[in-house]
Amino acid sequence: PFFLFFFPRFRNNPNQTKAAFHPLTRCPSKRRTQRYEYHWADGAKYKKPTALPAPEYIYLLMEWVENLINDEALFPPVPSIPFPKTFVPTIKQIFRRLFRVFVHVYYHHFDKLCEIGAEAHINTCYKHFYYFIVEYKLVDPKEIEPLAELTKQLCPD
Repeated sequence: PFFLFFFPRFRNNPNQTKAAFHPLTRCPSKRRTQRYEYHWADGAKYKKPTALPAPEYIYLLMEWVENLINDEALFPPVPSIPFPKTFVPTIKQIFRRLFRVFVHVYYHHFDKLCEIGAEAHINTCYKHFYYFIVEYKLVDPKEIEPLAELTKQLCPD
């Protein structure tokens, strides 16, 4: 599917990908921003939306995405099997939640990324992600509000 463009490393080495995203011990933040707080719910362990520290939220998100990507009922392994009716809503939920990781990174770690010379890399990654979610209408515009100013700067129309 078109969306796997953003997740090639999940297929190759999901554990390495998850570890690279956000070590649980490095980030003290419990919020994505001062104004926006996201809660985790997965319908299994977290049945109700639950406030979590950002590293735990991100770790759980990567686990959840990995499980979905490896679910052959959602991603049929052969072209002759159609995608389920839940495919598009699930993909939208994945991208909405992944967008929240960008929010967290820009609000809480951007200074550190600049210090290590990674500003251009994260900005390029965000621009590709942003144009992709806009092109395929994967994230509601109101969800993009936390990075609206940054988006105007990096992705002028």
